[in-house]
Parts: sequence; structure tokens; C-alpha cells
Amino acid sequence: MPKHADSDEPGKGESATSKALRDSLETLNRNLAEGVRTAERLQRDAGRLVEESARLAAELFEQRRAMELLRDRLHRAEDRRAAREEELRRAHETAERADRAKARFLTAASHDLRQPIQAAALYAHILRGAIGSNPSAREAADLLQASIDNLSGMLSGLLDLARLEAGAVDVAVTEFRPDALMRRLAQEFRESATTEGTSLHVYPCGLAVRTDPRLLERILTHLLSNAIRHGGGNGRRVLLGCRRRPGALEFQVWDDGRGIPPDARAAIFEEFHQLDNPERSAAKGFGLGLPLVARMARLLGLTLDLRSQVGRGTVFMVTVPRAALPPDPDRRLTAAARAMAAAATSVAAASPTDRMRGRRVLLVEDDERVRHAMTMLLKRWGVQVIAVGSVEELAARLPRMRSRPHVVLADHRLPGGQTGRTVAELVRSRWDVPVVIITGDTAPERLREARSIGCRLLHKPVEPADLATTLGDVMDS
Repeated sequence: MPKHADSDEPGKGESATSKALRDSLETLNRNLAEGVRTAERLQRDAGRLVEESARLAAELFEQRRAMELLRDRLHRAEDRRAAREEELRRAHETAERADRAKARFLTAASHDLRQPIQAAALYAHILRGAIGSNPSAREAADLLQASIDNLSGMLSGLLDLARLEAGAVDVAVTEFRPDALMRRLAQEFRESATTEGTSLHVYPCGLAVRTDPRLLERILTHLLSNAIRHGGGNGRRVLLGCRRRPGALEFQVWDDGRGIPPDARAAIFEEFHQLDNPERSAAKGFGLGLPLVARMARLLGLTLDLRSQVGRGTVFMVTVPRAALPPDPDRRLTAAARAMAAAATSVAAASPTDRMRGRRVLLVEDDERVRHAMTMLLKRWGVQVIAVGSVEELAARLPRMRSRPHVVLADHRLPGGQTGRTVAELVRSRWDVPVVIITGDTAPERLREARSIGCRLLHKPVEPADLATTLGDVMDS
């Protein structure tokens, strides 16, 4: 029995070991299968990573190529920008050279074209005084004078327009009262208004404005001339006045003429456009006044407007900023005192040539025609004239002059780059003499220069009456 029992124990033990071994093998097989599956999954993931890496590498390559293309385009754009900037710089320099050339042309044209007109105007005035009472000769002289006046007016208008277009007009803004300006315009236009059969009325207001007085005067001059020429006649009226506006003063020029149709109100500010001058009569102007007014108002930043009613008349309005100045002491004068002052001024200015009779004038003018005409005119007024053609001739003659001249009359532009200032300094090194400078250059710096050296300035072509008045004033002063 024990021997049987011993034979049963090993079999039993083998069965347990086999079971454990099988379990281990199964576990190992499962682990191996799981590992294979994991390996396959990892292999697939690795494949995907390789594909993703390849895709990313391809995208990176494309991005780098796109960046290279973009860099190339940027470089080309930079080159084009630099080339464009160079073109703009050259264009700007060309425009500046053109502006300088235009300014030089305008200066030269203003001087060179005014010279023969000045001589013609002086000769015409001398001729009118020498022909006596012959009606035919006087009519011819009057027509000659009218032609010269028209030519002078057109030249001045064209040069002014060109200077405004070229930006060659300086603006000197200041605060002032325009009353004296308005009264001066009234005096200036009274005769032409009477000739046209028009009554002129001017109403100053005593308020101060802030703008360029010279350009404002030219604006009002053109508006008055336009109103008298086109809106007056046959007993009609023209009025220059001003109205208070908030922070501003509105200058108004009224006429009771035929008015301006609505569809023509923009065109009247175009060069050479005239509503009632199809025959292009010079007596009715050249169509430059209102375009000049519009450009000067725009240059000064002023508001220009008009109201008109066909058959009733027109009013042009220019609005100018107000200025705060202390009260004008002249406005405290009584009406009688102002009338007496005006009468005294009128008497003093009634015959300026009489005040010059026997006086001495030193004339410095390089243009032979103008010098000869000016000498003839002054001698007709009873003036003693010493005429020279250059600063060198003046320097040579000045030490031999025994008598002090009462006034020096000098052209601004003289040979050798000399100017009227040179003449003034040379003469004043010996005598304290008033100097009147005549110039065809309308640039504002000429006026500033003349004032800085204490000289009076006249612009060519100078009217004989203006010349006589100016010489009489400086001689008396």
C-alpha cells in the first residue's frame, strides 16, 4: 500500500507544474501578442511620424521658398521705392528750378516790358501838352494815351496773374484800419466813375482788420474798377462800404447794373471771360480783374462771395478777419475839422508841378528812352535836371556838383548789378537828400527794401500825375 501511495504523488506534482507552466506560457504569449500589437502600433505611429515629418519638411521647404520669393519681392519693391523717391526728388528739383526760372522770367518781363511802356507814356504826356488846341491832334494824342493805358493795364494783369500762379507773391499780414485805404480808392476812382456817368459812394467804418493791406487794396481796386466799368453808367451808383460780422469785417462793392445770371457766376472768375464784351473791346477791360481777385482772396484765406439779381445789380463781398486796435484818434475829429483837413490837402495837391518849379532833380536811369522822356517831362515842369545813366557816371559827376539836388529819382535796376539803393547810399554820403526809386519789379521785397532805407517807391509805368505828386511831397518834406 505505501508503495502505491508513493507512485501517486509525483504525478500529482507534475500536473501542477504543467499547469503553472502553461499559465506562464499563456501569459507570455499574451504579453508577446500585446508586445507585437504594441510594436505594430508603434511602427504605424513611427510611419505616421515619418510621414508627418516629411510633410512638415516639405511645408518648411515651401515656406522657405515662399520667404525667399517674398524677400526678393521686398528687395525689388525697395529698389522701386528708392527709384521712385529718386524720381520724386528729381521732379521736385525740376519743379523748383522751373519756379525759380519762372520767377526770374516774371521779374525780367516785369522790368523789360514796362520800360518801353514807361517811355511811351511819358512821351504821350509830353505830346498832349505840346499840341495845343488842335482838335485832331488832341484826339490822336488821347487815343494814343488810351492805347498805352490799355497795354499797361493788360501787362500788369498778366504779370500779376502769372506771379500768383507761380506762388511768387509774398504775403505780409498786419493789423490796420482800412478807412484811409477806402478814402484813397474813392479819390482815385472818382474821375473814372464820373466819366462813366456813375456816382461813387464810399462809407468807411473805423474798425481794424488783420490781413495784407497791399493785397486787400488790390482786391478792392479790381472790384471797384469792375463795378464802375460793367455795373455803372447812365446815372447809376457804385458803393464801397463795410459791415460788421462775427469776428470779421465784410467789405462790399455794390452796383445797380444789369446783374449777373446764375449760370454765369462761376465763369466770371475765369481768365479773359467777360459777359458783355463779345467784341473784346479794350475799353471794357480784359477779363483779368475778377480772376485776380479770386486768387488773391484765396492766397489771403479770405472769403469771396457775390449776390446778384438780373436787372437789379450785384454786390461782391470780401470777408476779412477783425483786429483789436485802440480807437483811432482821427475819428475824434469833428466833421468840420475833417472837411478843413481834406480841403487843405486838396489845395496842396491841386498843382504839384507849381511846387517843383525851379527845384533840382538828380535823375539816374540807364534806359536812354526813359531817361530822355523823363528829362523832357521834368523840364516842362520847370525843374532843373541832372541826368546820368549809371552809378559809375554818378560817382564821377557827384564831386563836381556844386548844388545839392532837392530829390534823387533813380531806377531800381542799373548796369553792373547796381540798384537804386546803391544810388541812395552814394548820394547820401555827401548830402541828406530824399530819394524816389522807380521800378518795374512788383515784388513786395522792393517796397520793404525802399522803406528800410527811407525811400519812396513808384512802380513803372508811372503816371506823370503820380510822379509830380510824389516829387512834390518829398521835396516839401
